[in-house]
Amino acid sequence: MKAASFPTLGKPGIRAFTLIELLVVIAIIAILAGMLLPALTRAKLKATGAACLNNQKQLNLGWYMYAEDNRDVLAPSQWNGGNMNGGGYWPGPSPDITANITRAEAESRVRKGLSNGPIWKFCTAFAAYHCPGDLRTKNRSPGKGWAYDSYSKAEGMNGGGWEPTIQPPFVKSSGILNPSESMVFIEESDSRSSNLGTWVINVGSPGWVDPFAIFHGSWSTFSFSDNHAEGHKWIDPRTIKAATDSSKGTDSFFWAGGDKKNPDFVWVWNRYQHQKWAPLK
Repeated sequence: MKAASFPTLGKPGIRAFTLIELLVVIAIIAILAGMLLPALTRAKLKATGAACLNNQKQLNLGWYMYAEDNRDVLAPSQWNGGNMNGGGYWPGPSPDITANITRAEAESRVRKGLSNGPIWKFCTAFAAYHCPGDLRTKNRSPGKGWAYDSYSKAEGMNGGGWEPTIQPPFVKSSGILNPSESMVFIEESDSRSSNLGTWVINVGSPGWVDPFAIFHGSWSTFSFSDNHAEGHKWIDPRTIKAATDSSKGTDSFFWAGGDKKNPDFVWVWNRYQHQKWAPLK
């Protein structure tokens, strides 16, 4: 019996792709990739934002439990060598972060500093102090914009070092008049190797002071004294630029646009509560 024969490429019965057809297929794949990649990026940013909100809730719970355990007194701002450091709720890296250490050593110093803070015993999850979208630990070097802590405490929550007579802070939890509108922790990207001091705005002459962080798109997370957390998307490009610059190690304090015409500033003003808070005029 004669063996069966099969047609091969180039012989009658088999039609190969033409160059044009291959280019069309490649173009279709490129179009599909262009449609899918932005969706995947958005999904990743949402996942990062969700993890950040969970961090805020853990920190806020630790902050709340501190007051419960200390006769209603709020966690105080921490001091280190006469300078307020560490986002207002821890004394800063111990010892300070310098340019001649490794990233691992810098992280070890942050862990040690956090463990000396007042809320550590109530929130010992080290990862809760770092937003997974905060890339300063990877993109910056110690002493040159590297930082681990992604959150700062609002000045009105037992701070007291900024415009103390104009924006006196709450000292006890029971003194907070509007808990659901009183921010406690704010995402910040300080350019100085840790979030130094409490997070503030100017109240006497209204205006921005400290920058935000935008680690998952153009929005930041906040937690409030009633123990809820939420995000806010920034509208003003000046705010977005200030946050972006700060994450790159460039100072951006006191940027423009802090007035009643700016919806971002109005939103923050209404939630930056203190004992003498009044509507923005």
